[in-house]
Amino acid sequence: MFWLPISLALVLSASGTSVNLHAPEPVNTRLLAAYWGDQPSYDPQAERDLLDLANRARDRAGLPPFQMDEGLTQAAREHATAMALRQQLSHQFSGEPALSQRLAANCKLYLVEAAENVASAESADRAHDALMHSPPHRENLLHPSYNAIGIGIVRRGDDLYVVEDFGHSLPTYSAEKAEDVIADSVARKRAQAHLPLLQRDGGAAAQKDACAMGAADSIKPGPESSHSARAILRYTSTQPEILPPGADEAIANSGLRTLSVGSCFVRTKTYPNGIYWIVLLFN
Repeated sequence: MFWLPISLALVLSASGTSVNLHAPEPVNTRLLAAYWGDQPSYDPQAERDLLDLANRARDRAGLPPFQMDEGLTQAAREHATAMALRQQLSHQFSGEPALSQRLAANCKLYLVEAAENVASAESADRAHDALMHSPPHRENLLHPSYNAIGIGIVRRGDDLYVVEDFGHSLPTYSAEKAEDVIADSVARKRAQAHLPLLQRDGGAAAQKDACAMGAADSIKPGPESSHSARAILRYTSTQPEILPPGADEAIANSGLRTLSVGSCFVRTKTYPNGIYWIVLLFN
């Protein structure tokens, strides 16, 4: 089973000091913004400046640039607003969803990794400089697999409240494409073991089983999932082309003749950014 890794960086202020990650009471940012006279405002120019600074740093490190994503930006702006309203840095206030839930609620990308930097400073330059001089924040900015970013900056008085949300985005396969790449991976394993290729059976039953797992948010088979297969694999995967470690024994069975593959991409409470639910039936 593959999990979405979430890497939360340490909280950083302009001077580089740490603050408490959790506030004591919840905040309703929309309500406060509607009635608070000194309402914070987004700073799109500072957001563009910070993106440019981040991509310059990646270029110097020989890394591809971040692509700004509208959904990640919305998530970052909402959290930056929450920080500005409180005048406090945090990755999660009491009553606020966790990072993975915040990103899933705003972003349409398929993210298999995510991370966040937060900071407060007088300018985008100073915020970037402070983040780059903090090892965990620098690691996020120069993480080789992160390819998408959302930057939210809210100005309150002379201070900028900064949120950088990072993600490793992958393309999503259709069910048919996912099943094909899984079958191809099984075929390669069989070929490496010098075994004959398995014939693909119709995957309707396996696909129905996979979608039922996604709907239940569990790889445990439901009462309707009774199959006469000689071997059954049920698992989740962020990348369908990568088979789970336990698949080798079933695939290497010389007595097998057929394979049925079912895949269903579903976003669930456990996997808010989505994951492939997969069933393999061997006979």
